[in-house]
Amino acid sequence: MPSLFDAPPPTAAVKEPVKEERGTLKLARDFVRWCCSVGERFRNSPDVVNLRYWARKNKLKMKEREESEILEFARPLFLKRIEQSITKAETPN
Repeated sequence: MPSLFDAPPPTAAVKEPVKEERGTLKLARDFVRWCCSVGERFRNSPDVVNLRYWARKNKLKMKEREESEILEFARPLFLKRIEQSITKAETPN
């Protein structure tokens, strides 16, 4: 009689998207860091034009699918970063 503990381990195909997702998330974080590095009062928006410029500047080649995945991760990260900077500015010294 089979047991729940006898189940085969997950296949490598299941693990690959997680690894790819981590790479995409890292690229999104790096992109957001670049978007926020211009100056104290200026931010580049996390849009496809800026992403393509940033990718070209960093000698990265991306497909459209990768661009949309990076932007999907980058936009919430960007909003969080903006929210943190507003909160920081509002707190008294």
